[in-house]
Amino acid sequence: MRISSFRVLIILVFPLLISCHHYPDLSIAPPRPAPPGPEFKCSHDTIYFMNSVLPVIMTSCARTGCHDEASHKANHILDSYAAISQLVTPFDPQGSKLYTVLFTNPQETMPPNNPLSIDQKGIIYWWIAQGGYNNKCDSAGCDSSKVTYTTSIKPIVSNWCIGCHGGSNPSNGLSLETYDEVVACANSNRLMGALRHETGYYAMPKGGEMLSTCEINLFQKWIILGKPQ
Repeated sequence: MRISSFRVLIILVFPLLISCHHYPDLSIAPPRPAPPGPEFKCSHDTIYFMNSVLPVIMTSCARTGCHDEASHKANHILDSYAAISQLVTPFDPQGSKLYTVLFTNPQETMPPNNPLSIDQKGIIYWWIAQGGYNNKCDSAGCDSSKVTYTTSIKPIVSNWCIGCHGGSNPSNGLSLETYDEVVACANSNRLMGALRHETGYYAMPKGGEMLSTCEINLFQKWIILGKPQ
């Protein structure tokens, strides 16, 4: 029986196509994340868990249907350092499931249908490479000499809140991406109640410690001053 030249070509080429679908070389480190802005007063060479890593994971992984408290797929609830650190081998990104699962086959890639950007992968890689510590920068945006939304409040909201309260599906339906949205949250008392971990409010930042006293006082001063933009 004759086999057409086209079929022969498919038979010869198909194994090559399969072999070309290989996993990335995990021994190659992704680029270091871009340094933070001048308002960030801590080390620009250090990746801080609370400031950078947790927001990425909360946004991409600890969501409904994935690894939040209600869903906990694969028995992982990825909304706290204690839980996330179980998937980390300090100083060894290539040996840490938290990092390697980002490069598995298409059926198992995490997060599903929405892979992390190279910058986000870099944040996780370099945080683990630096030891995977439960660290944070307390002094980001904590200058109280002239309190406005742009210079004082927005940097803190970007560091701590947008990870959950941004994008097309913000947590609890609350978006904090714009000045007007933050003002509305402040006017409803939800903002200060959450930041102070008061009874009846969701403690924020979720999965982390309370913001520093300085940062909380900045929000309060901003509100007292009339929420200047």
